[in-house]
Amino acid sequence: MSIELLNKINDRYQTAISFHKEQADLFWYLYLPGFAMLHEYQHLTEALIQRKLKRYITSTYNKVHPDKIPDDINIIEPLTKGKLRTELTPNQRWTGVKESFNAYRSWEENTLKELENIASELLLQSYISTFNFIGEIIKEVKAELVFLCDIIVEMQGHDYDIPQITEMQSNMFERYEYLIKNIFGKSKKFHHYNSALDANARIFF
Repeated sequence: MSIELLNKINDRYQTAISFHKEQADLFWYLYLPGFAMLHEYQHLTEALIQRKLKRYITSTYNKVHPDKIPDDINIIEPLTKGKLRTELTPNQRWTGVKESFNAYRSWEENTLKELENIASELLLQSYISTFNFIGEIIKEVKAELVFLCDIIVEMQGHDYDIPQITEMQSNMFERYEYLIKNIFGKSKKFHHYNSALDANARIFF
């Protein structure tokens, strides 16, 4: 049944929110603020997608699915080993950046694959409206993965050179600070339920 497939996506997004939270914490710890803001932004946007998905499930199937509380992703401890950030060597910072981006790419690749498998199943079962809804989420994940791979290829080109990575931070911080402010700037456009409004105006941000 399509609601079961959507609940799987909801559980995945609950874990994604935790994943980006830990990634943001790691990059604040490493003091790479541009990368930290990237994950602060992803934390916010994926929380909004998860809420949109929950509203879709409730309005379509008239049921509510309790959220599965994810375990900690535990990216930070294996990379930092409890050290003060002032104690990190350049090589430990290098390893932290490289391993965290590898984990990020792996997460997004697996998410895209899972969503595409679910979308295929929805299409086979002729749940066309739900298939179209999930298709929009897939577009977001694919765009994020392409952008992420571009950053990784750029860093691989200089072997994750920390001075060059540090040079990237100012522009990335400015970009994601703007995007985060833009999210909250749109809040005035959100309407409470009103039958005179179309479904998109009522349901989506």
